[in-house]
Amino acid sequence: MSSVISRRQALAEGTSIGAIRYRVDRGDWQQVFRATYVRHTGEVTWLERVEAAALARGVGAVVSLRCALHLWGLHPEQPSIITLAEHFDTHRSSSLDGVRTRRRRRLTVARRYGIPVTTLPQTVLDVIALRPQDVDGSMALITRAVSSRKVTVAQLRAELVHHPRHPAGDLLREALTAAEEGLGSAAEVRYARDVEEAHGLPRMQRQSPLDPEDGLARMRRLDFRDPARRLAVEIDGALWHRERQLVDRQRDREVAGQGGVVLRAGWVEVVSHPCRLAADVAAAQQARGWTGSPRPCGHTCAVGSDPRSAEAG
Repeated sequence: MSSVISRRQALAEGTSIGAIRYRVDRGDWQQVFRATYVRHTGEVTWLERVEAAALARGVGAVVSLRCALHLWGLHPEQPSIITLAEHFDTHRSSSLDGVRTRRRRRLTVARRYGIPVTTLPQTVLDVIALRPQDVDGSMALITRAVSSRKVTVAQLRAELVHHPRHPAGDLLREALTAAEEGLGSAAEVRYARDVEEAHGLPRMQRQSPLDPEDGLARMRRLDFRDPARRLAVEIDGALWHRERQLVDRQRDREVAGQGGVVLRAGWVEVVSHPCRLAADVAAAQQARGWTGSPRPCGHTCAVGSDPRSAEAG
């Protein structure tokens, strides 16, 4: 049973107005918003406050944006401002302290912890629309949502159809294509676009299993792999736990034992120095048999002035 209850629900359960007032006066119940209460003493949790806000706002109110994203487990922080959504033909003049409500023409509803929330596909698209120019943040959210297995690329594409004027529509289509290819982080997406494709490097396999016969194949994957030249590129897009680092190092040693090479790069190299990284990867590919040449992406591109490319040519 939920600790949050509205006056209407309490009356339906047979509790009189007088009994409600008595319990509030004694401190057994606490009023969170008008006509909504928590049935305990002590601190009111964020989750209880969110549930109370939806109840107080009325039928049809749904938790949305980053509050919904937190309830879906994809946003680490509990937003201080509660965000609700309701259908566009709902007209209510009252407001709640610390709560923002907006009306929507499209509103798809699910439930998390017993609370009505926007479905995850709509939540993801709504959050991205708040900051459509934040390419990295949008890419990261898409890949995080898909890798959580709480939503699929197909579901996100289907939702995007209902938002033909989405301010980040082109970016979303690009991010969804990247997710379909198995790119697991914003850094990997950046590498594929700004390093590999922008400089004409041979296209490597995405998320390639190190050993398909291994029961740990799901954990032991290489971000980018060129089997023919036994070359792989690993992108460290985040700070990993020590256990993950140990797994990665063991995998790198196994690749070396098979005559392969693993090149590692982090967010700084991918984002701030993609041309320098492209030159390094191209040199490694040429040293292992690639007969082509990398393509400078502009007049100041490091690939164009790299002596290794000139020697290979």
